[in-house]
This record gives sequence, C-alpha cells and structure tokens, in this order.
Amino acid sequence: MEQRKILIIEDDTELADVIARKLENAGFAILSTTDGLEGIRLVDSEELDLILLDLALPDVDGIDVLRHLRQRTALPIVIISGRTEEAERVVGLELGADDYMAKPFGLNELLARVRVVLRRAEGAMVDTDLSGILSAATVEQQESALPTAEAEVLSAMDIEMNIPARRVWVGGEEVPLTRTEFLILQTLLENQGKVISHEMLLQAAWGAETDDTHLVEVHMANLRAKIEDDPRGPQRIQTVRGFGYRLG
Repeated sequence: MEQRKILIIEDDTELADVIARKLENAGFAILSTTDGLEGIRLVDSEELDLILLDLALPDVDGIDVLRHLRQRTALPIVIISGRTEEAERVVGLELGADDYMAKPFGLNELLARVRVVLRRAEGAMVDTDLSGILSAATVEQQESALPTAEAEVLSAMDIEMNIPARRVWVGGEEVPLTRTEFLILQTLLENQGKVISHEMLLQAAWGAETDDTHLVEVHMANLRAKIEDDPRGPQRIQTVRGFGYRLG
C-alpha cells in the first residue's frame, strides 16, 4: 500500500516536529512548512492526502490560506489552532475544513482524527462489527441483494448524485461539494422521506469518534447554501426540530 502523505503548515517548528514524528511513526510521509504561501505551493506541486493547517501563520492568515485551498482542491484539511473561540471554529468549518482541533491537543487524538478524516475521504465506511458477526452464508446472501449499477446514481428533489464519481447536480447544474457535505447529502438521499438524526449524520460523515452535533449544523448550513434556492427557507432539506433532518 502506498504511503499516505500529509502536509503540516505550522509556524511553531517545535510543535510541527513533534506532530511529524508522531505521524511518521504511524506510517505517514510528512512534508512541513512554516509559511502559508509555501504551503499553497506545495499543495499545487505535491501528491498529498491531507493537510494540517495552523491559523496563526507569519505571512498570511490561515483562514485566507484555507479559503484559497478550498477554491483549488478537495483534499481533506484539519485545522490545528490556538484560536479557541467558537466563531473561529465555525468560520473554519464553513469554509470547508473537515475538522478543527484547538491547541493544546493530545497527539493520540490528533492521530485518531487524521485517520477518521482519511477514511471518510477514501470512502472506507465499513461496519467491521457487523461483518464480524455475519456468517459467510449471510454475507453472500447480502452481496447477492446489493443494488445494481443503477443504484450508484441517487436522485430526488431535482438533485442527482453519482456516488462513484463523487459528483452532484442540482437542477441540471453541477454543484461542488466537500467530502463531508457529499456524505451528509448521500445519507439523506439514501433515506429520502425519512427523518435522519444528528447522531446518524455524525456516524455517516465522521464515524464514531465524535459526538459533537454542532459539526452537523455547521456543515448542513454550508450544504444548504449550495443546493437550496433560498437557504433561509430550505425546500429540499427540512429541519425536524429536536431530532434532525429530512430530504423531501
């Protein structure tokens, strides 16, 4: 398996070195820079799998770096920042960051979140507990009942989603979504007409490693801004107060 490569954009060289050693020991290849503009250049020139981005950079604000990166790449981005205000966290997530870790943080937690974001990005949403319980015969029966190729395209409410291609069209026009937005929308499309809880969307998009439902609210607002004619009066994704959301 090819070694996955992570770019660290962090002006605290001591912290960057500690993070790099932790990730290298876990099997990742690491690139590191203290400079936001150099980080952007590396994203353009290197084959990367994930970016760790500090917000307090010496040459350009990390939020501007994030905004610039999101305009040119769908790579997973995890913010690592000493800015703990909720407003900063919300802005980062709304601009397309996949996760936000406030300093100080534990290296084991950082590694766990990196793995979760990478799994999500690679579409490796495998329920290992279920596969361990099912017998070989049951698995075979389930596989024979899997949807055919037609089910790889989901459609509802003037939305069309091609799952293998990771592409979405609304009203015939293609809409670029982040990986997190795509997974949230995919879950709603697969359960059209059903109410999906915050917890179910968290599981689908982030796995079991977080219970922060605020993540869902932030990314839902961002998704609605892209697929609704009027995000303040959404017609496609309805809010079911106290529980979650329903498509249609």
